Amino acid sequence: MGSRDLDTDCIKDEVTVLVTGFGVRSPNAWSHFTGANLPNIKIINATPIPVHYRVVRDVVPWLDFSPTSAHAAAVDMSPSLHNPAVPFERLLLPNFPADGKPRFDFVLHIGMAAPRKYYTMETCAHRDGYVAKDEAKESFEHDTFWRDEYKAPEVLRPGFDVDDVWRRWKSELMGVDVRPSNDAGRYLCDFIYYTSLVEYWRRDPSGKSPVMFLHVPGGIGDLDIETGRKVALGLIGAMVGSAARRKEEGEIGQ
Repeated sequence: MGSRDLDTDCIKDEVTVLVTGFGVRSPNAWSHFTGANLPNIKIINATPIPVHYRVVRDVVPWLDFSPTSAHAAAVDMSPSLHNPAVPFERLLLPNFPADGKPRFDFVLHIGMAAPRKYYTMETCAHRDGYVAKDEAKESFEHDTFWRDEYKAPEVLRPGFDVDDVWRRWKSELMGVDVRPSNDAGRYLCDFIYYTSLVEYWRRDPSGKSPVMFLHVPGGIGDLDIETGRKVALGLIGAMVGSAARRKEEGEIGQ
């Protein structure tokens, strides 16, 4: 897997990328991201997140953003970043303030779509329609928090040029079936994606959200994990490379 499209120096000397996943694969699957050879890119792995709507909506904003308000400044998410000994469901978090600053330059959420035999880059996330029950036997079918409290739109999209990201990603992964998708499934994958995107939208409705979601097939063998690792790193490289290109052309701000 090459890196010919990467030029992150025009953004900053080093960019950081948060990678999250649900507690489906073994912890060793996520450890493959440690020491990844991508120039100027530092990857931070989060502890696998429980497949619970409420945990996702409570925790993900604290992962993505550092609160600046005094009442929230004491909350420290660092113990649950790449530390399985501190599961997220043990953290008691207050409501997230709207004045937080991004902790990371980019965010990539990863989830499993077991029936699929291919990888998908999800290009949008949905606010409503979460009928399927999570592992706590709870659905969010009737939840209206984002609609009523935030006045958030029904669909949110990442702030990338997704066509450019797609071209870069595909060109780095010859022989692997990778596809763009506009349907993340109306389950926890779609939900965590919207949870991230809506927090960026609250701060900048113009859509400059450096967040992406990757769906991987259901295999958990060594070859499956290694292929998934290459696909994910390829997508990270495509995200960063595309953002660097847009910054060079003056399409995005500092």
